[in-house]
Amino acid sequence: MYRILEKKEIAMRNTWYKVHAPHVAKKVKPGQFVIVRAFSNGERIPLTPVMWDEEEGWIVLIVFTRGKTTARMAAELREGDHILNVAGPLGNPAEMKKFGKILAIGAYTGIVEVYPIAKAWQELGNDVTTLHVTFEPMVVLKEELEKAVSRHVVETVPIDPDLDFPTNMKNVTKRLVEKVREMLEEDDYDLVFMVGPSGDQKAVFDVVKEFGVPMKADLHPIMVDGTGMCGACRVTVGGEVKFACIDGPEFDAYQVDWDVLIARSGYYTDMEKRAFEEYMKLFEQATRGGEQ
Repeated sequence: MYRILEKKEIAMRNTWYKVHAPHVAKKVKPGQFVIVRAFSNGERIPLTPVMWDEEEGWIVLIVFTRGKTTARMAAELREGDHILNVAGPLGNPAEMKKFGKILAIGAYTGIVEVYPIAKAWQELGNDVTTLHVTFEPMVVLKEELEKAVSRHVVETVPIDPDLDFPTNMKNVTKRLVEKVREMLEEDDYDLVFMVGPSGDQKAVFDVVKEFGVPMKADLHPIMVDGTGMCGACRVTVGGEVKFACIDGPEFDAYQVDWDVLIARSGYYTDMEKRAFEEYMKLFEQATRGGEQ
């Protein structure tokens, strides 16, 4: 099992876990991920090592609370506790070479996956600008990115309490698209890279292709086993079926069938919502001293 060395909330719904996982820390490269099973009766979820130390044997995972499993991790796990399984590193590392001037974009917690890749690109001699677009209370890694790349830009959107969450998210998408267009008009980039919800990735891609700039995207389809056996993470790229876990997660945005990806990503939304609501109801009962 994998001991939690440090746990802290670093922003709204964003939890930092420093985990002892020497076999991952020894081999992981920017762009790869791990599959975590925190509880014996829990699901497997893909997470990205954000930082790691090969000698000390730890990795850092920044986890966004969006469903039952991540809510349970945030509520029940403590420093000194153990995560049951951490499998990896999995997936292919991001391509590392001199691209030139790069715009690396993270929407919401996508910025945590951007961080190690952008940092490594900068260290290779690229001129990297990172852009983080999110809700005001969800800014993470600001200081770290300011030190790691040539320029780090943060665009925040306030949460309107009178609007539901999907409508608030549309406001983030609107600001994201506006800012990307503004930046592409102001500067000439050799590559755009993005991590975030597939709908936001497509919205950004629609802008990027107007400028003819090459674009790569880390795709986040539904994933179960992470080794290519289950087929849950299949995506259509260049007219062919690919598995994000073994062929990606990074793909040429111009080759991705975005409509299929977005449709598949929403297959289990209703069930995920019900599971989350049921867990939160039980958790609230427990905190009030009721029976679980």
